[in-house]
This record gives sequence, structure tokens and C-alpha cells, in this order.
Amino acid sequence: MEENEFRHPETTQSLAKAETQAIHEQVVLDASPEEIWQLPDYWRIIVKRRWVVLTCLLVVFSTIAIGTLKQKAIYQGKVVVEINPEQPNVLNFKEVLQVSTVDVDSYRETQYKILQSRTLAERVTQTLQLYKSPEFYQNRWPFGLIETDPAKIPSASDPGPPDTSADYYRNSVKHFLDAVDIAPVRRSNLVEVSFYSEDPRVAARVANQLAADYIDQNLQVKWDETVKASEWLQDQLVGLKAKLEKSEDSLQAYAQANSILFVEEKKNLVNERLAQLQEAYTKAQADRFQKESSYSLVQAGKVQDLPGFLSNRLIQDLSVRLSELERDYSQLTATVKPDYPKAVALKREIDTVQLALDRQKGALAQNIVDEYRSAVANEKYLAGALEQQKKEVNEIAEKSIQYNILKREVDTSKQLYEGLLQRLKEAQVSAGLKASNIRIVDAAEVPKRPVKPRVVLNLALGVILGLGLGMGLAFFQEYLDNTLKTPDEVETLLRLPSLGVVPVFSLDGADKAAEEKLVSIAPGMDKPIGPAIQTNPAAVEAFRSLRTSILLSANPVPKILLITSALPGEGKTTVAANLGATLASLGSKVLILDCDMRRPACHRATGVKNSPGFVQCLTGHAELGEAVLPVPGVENLSVIPCGPIPPNPAEVLSSTLAGELLRRLRGEFEYVLVDSPPLLSVADSRILVTLTDAVVLVVRAYETPYDVVRRARSLLYGAGARILGVALNDVDIRKDGYAYNYYYRYGHGYGYGYEPGTRTEGKTAHHEET
Repeated sequence: MEENEFRHPETTQSLAKAETQAIHEQVVLDASPEEIWQLPDYWRIIVKRRWVVLTCLLVVFSTIAIGTLKQKAIYQGKVVVEINPEQPNVLNFKEVLQVSTVDVDSYRETQYKILQSRTLAERVTQTLQLYKSPEFYQNRWPFGLIETDPAKIPSASDPGPPDTSADYYRNSVKHFLDAVDIAPVRRSNLVEVSFYSEDPRVAARVANQLAADYIDQNLQVKWDETVKASEWLQDQLVGLKAKLEKSEDSLQAYAQANSILFVEEKKNLVNERLAQLQEAYTKAQADRFQKESSYSLVQAGKVQDLPGFLSNRLIQDLSVRLSELERDYSQLTATVKPDYPKAVALKREIDTVQLALDRQKGALAQNIVDEYRSAVANEKYLAGALEQQKKEVNEIAEKSIQYNILKREVDTSKQLYEGLLQRLKEAQVSAGLKASNIRIVDAAEVPKRPVKPRVVLNLALGVILGLGLGMGLAFFQEYLDNTLKTPDEVETLLRLPSLGVVPVFSLDGADKAAEEKLVSIAPGMDKPIGPAIQTNPAAVEAFRSLRTSILLSANPVPKILLITSALPGEGKTTVAANLGATLASLGSKVLILDCDMRRPACHRATGVKNSPGFVQCLTGHAELGEAVLPVPGVENLSVIPCGPIPPNPAEVLSSTLAGELLRRLRGEFEYVLVDSPPLLSVADSRILVTLTDAVVLVVRAYETPYDVVRRARSLLYGAGARILGVALNDVDIRKDGYAYNYYYRYGHGYGYGYEPGTRTEGKTAHHEET
């Protein structure tokens, strides 16, 4: 093993660097997601911590059962009441009686609080004289009051009123309020009013009385409101009547002073005439505008452009006649002279027609001028009349403003007076009515069976609560438990193979019945087996399984194997001794080398002396062959004890002689098992890592935290170790339920299990000083 030889001090520096790098690599390795728990995992936890679950179940169930059975029987009297938010439409006196329907929910909640009010409770308590009943006035610890003077409690025959300041009365009212329950019926106006009592007849009687007093109280409130409204209306009517009379006198005096007794009729007439004048004036303006355009044509001498010129028949005939005469005259003068008699006659006729035509044109123009002047005059007249009418309207309006103010005041006072008078009459009528929006739908009957306590329900809840609390506590304990317990946890949390599980066994395997059935590890032995080497069938089978896992875990099989642990007391010496025994049973020469120079224990575990030892070989005081001691009772198994404890174990193991001795042992033995100190306590194990082929990490179940083992694994990787896996030691099969039972059921079926009455008890003997 030249490549693994430890050299000092260069090897120490490389070891520190490799350790730092390995720690970072393992942080990434440990960061892998945790395994998802399945239903069997939860069941395993429950079975493992079944006593916690059963204890919680017993405590909770017993407490609830005792409390339930000690309770007195409680009966429920229930009455169903309808509370209608709408008032009955008996009168129109809405301002006084009608309940606002804007917020129905608020109204209902108010009524529910009234049903639970102290005033109503005192009314029922006094009506039924409940304060004389011991059920009501007795002290209800810790909420009741203590009556210091029993003589104050009235007797059943005492007719006098109660002392409302006494504690018995206050206790009675408080007990009444605690016993009342209001349960509205969804999507309806119904409400269930319940009263709970130890007496079924009292429960029904109080519930009915509570509903009856609630309805009476509601009617009394309405009566009081009606009476108050009537008194207020009477006071208001007196003042309104005087105000109305004064307003009427002022209106009458003003009308007489301004002669406007019929102001409305006159005002209507004047307004109608004003509208007519306005319409006539508008038409006159339009007529004047039309005639003004014709007048402008006349003034410009364009008579022939007048609209009526072409439509005048006479002018058209004269114009046609004149054109014909002028044509004839022109034709005639073309052949004869103008003084020709026929031409002169024709000329004279032309002049006559021209004169008549000019006369007609002048008449038409004059007619247009006359019509224009008439339209202007008519417009001016209507404008004056319209202005005059406006003045008259304004005068009437000015006089009617004050009149209307006074009249409006009279009308207002009259309406208020008449309205209040009508309300007063309605209030007086409603005072004699007893209409309520609340009624009893179902009266309470005497209950036949109690409603409390619900024995079956309470006991069922006790079982559920106890189991829930117990399982919760079990899971919480499991959450707080950060130790390694199963091979699955080893592989999941450490990312290392699980080589085997070593169960709890006695110190020396002194199960005589099992030892008689055991096939001897060393046939023909005549010496007792070492104290830590087991003959218990279950333990022997566990170490055989560990041996098989190691032999199959690597190729080639490591010859020098380091057995170490993270903390002291984890059983690595016992594991090394028994593993050596199982390897020797195969016929191989096996050596156990005790390199724990702090607390050596291999000599005690194998039953040999502690001298000569490996320390003496390293210091030159003994030969290596002298230190090899056979283990009593186990063939092919030898041990080299530690020898005297040196003052400097790390320096002794770091020497070159240690490597040379291990190389010699490699050639002499097929397997060398090196027992070392704990990894986290001293640096000896990391030194030995460089001298061995592989490492087996021993972990005690239920005690070693997995964070500690992770740290130890990181130190081993940092030292360049080849970790074969983890041996889970000191496993109590009964704690894990079904998790490992398959192992022992399997072994028992083939003759390696426990027989009834032969199971060994006790903890593993670790043969280490702790």
C-alpha cells in the first residue's frame, strides 16, 4: 500500500486542502431534495410512538367522559316567533309607527338583541318569580356572585317584590341570560327562542313567557310612542292655528288696500290681451317688410319689375295692343308718308293706348305707395298699444307679488294645520288598537328528552380529539428527532449506502437456549468466546449481513478496513470484534488492530491482555509478531491491542513506522480491521484514513444526529477516504414497528429467530470508556 502511506508534514497540508474541498462538495450533495413521505412512513411513526398516542387518547377521552357524565341533564324549551319587519297596514300614520324597511337585517338584529336584553330578562324573572328557584339564584362559579346572607332569599310564599340589588336576584337574571339562545331561521322572518333548564316544565314555561312578554313589550313601546306623538301634535296644533289666522288676516287686508280681490281673473285677461297684441304686431311688421320692397321699386322707377305688373290683365292687354299698333304704323309708314291720313289716324290711336297704359302704371304705383304707408301706420299703432299693455301687465304683477307671498303663507299654514290635525286623529285611533308585527308561530312544549349532555357525541369527539392530539404530538416529536433511525434515512440524509442493521443485544450474548441451537462459529472450541463477540442468533445473523454487504460493496475487496464513528460510544469496537468473527468464520485470517490510543477497548472486547500492544511495536519495545494475540474461542481471528496509552497518539500514528507495520500486516492477514477513535473528537481517524483501504462508519440509531454524521462524512472525504457505507448499530426492533420485522420474521422462519421466552434484553456492550 505504497500510495496510501502517511507522510508528515506535507501530507497534513494536502489533507487540509482536500478536506475543505470535500466539505463544499458535500454541501451540494446534502442539498438534494428530501424523499417524499408515503402513507407507510406516517403509519410507522404512529406505531413507533404509539404510547404517546395512546396516552393522549386516554387522558383526553377520560377527561371528556368524566366531565360529560358529571353534567346534569339540561332540557330545551323552544318557541318559534315570527318577526315581520313590515308594519300592519291598519293606518296611514307612517311617521309615528312605521318601521323603516331600508335595512331589514339591522332591524332583525336589533330585535334579537332585545330578546336577549336584561330588561326583558328581569321582566320574565319577576313574572315567574324565578329568583325563588335554587337553580337560578345559586352561585355559578366562577361567574356568579356569592350571596353572603341567605336570609335575603325570599321564600316561595313571599308575595313581595324582590330586592333587585341583592346578589340572589342578580344571579337569577344572569343565569336567565346565559340560558337563553336565539337562532334565526335562514331566509325567513322566523326565529327560534330557546331556554335551557334542568326542569323540562320550567324550560317550556319560561320560553313561552319570554315570547309573550316580548310581544307585550313591543306593543307597550308602540303605545308609548303613540301617546308621545299625540301630545306633541296637540302642542303643535295650537301654534299652527294662531299662525294660520294671522296669515289670513294679513292677506285680506293687503287685497282690500290694493283692489286686487280678483287679481287672478284680471291677470289672466291682461295676459291674454298682451299675447294677442304681440301676435298682431308681429304680423304688421311682416306686412310692412313685404310692402317696403315694392315701395323701393316704385321709388327707383322700376314699375315693370313690380310683382303685380305682369299679373295685371289690363296692362298686359294695353301693352299687346300698343305693340300691334306700333307694328302696323311702322309697316304703313314704310310705304306712305307720316301725314298720310291713315298713318295720322293710326298715330293718334297709338298715343291714346300709350296714355291709357301710362295711366294704369301710375295707378299701380300709387296703390303700392298707399299700401306701404298704411302698413307703416298700422305697425306704429300696434307698437304703441303693445307697450301700453306691457305696462299694465307689469303693474298687475307688482301688486300680485306680495299678494302671492301672503297667500302662499296662508296655504302653507293651512296645509300644516290640516295635516297635523289628521295625524292627531289617527294617533288617537291607533292608541286604542293592538296590532303587532310579531306573533308566536309555535309555542314551546314540555321536552321529553334532554339536549345536554350529548354523551355519544362528546365521547366520539373525545376519541377524535385524543387521537388527533396524540398523533400531532407524535409527529412533532418525530420532527424534533434529528437522529438516524432507519437505513432509508441513512441513504436519504447522508447519501451513503446502508451496509447493515445491528439490533440491540446483551453484553455477552448469554442466551443459553439460543446458544445450544447455534451452529458453532469455531467448531471444537474449548475456550470461552470474547465478551463482545455474540452467539445470539439474531446478532450473529446481523453481523453476517454486514459482512456480506462489505464484501460485495467494492471490487477489489479492501483488505485494511477502518472502523470508525462520529462520536464516542457508538459501538464501533463491538462492531469491529463481531465483524472480525464473521469474517474469520469464512476461513480467512482476520486481524483486529486497536488504534484507539485514547480509550482502547479491543482487548476487553476480545478477552485478551492489553500487552504487548501496537504502541509498543511503534516505539520499538516489542516485535509485531509478539503483539498478535489469538482471540479465545474464535479460530482464524487475532487481535493486536493498543497497549499503554501514549502521550502523543497523533504523532505516533503519523510516523512512517505505522505505515510499514500496516504493510506487513497486509501481507500476513487477509483482512485487517482497524479500530479508531471518534472522528469529531480527535484527528487520529483522519490520519488512519491515509493508511487504510476503505472506511465503515458506525452510527448508533436514535442517538446520533444526522448533522453530526454529515460532518464526519465530510471529514472523511476531506481526508480522501473511500467510504463503503454506514453500519446502523443498536437498533431496537420494537421501536420501528414493521420497518425491520421482516428481517426477524425471515430469520425466525429459517431457524434463526427468537423462540417464545428467549428474547434477550438490554443494551449493546460497546466496550468503550465513555
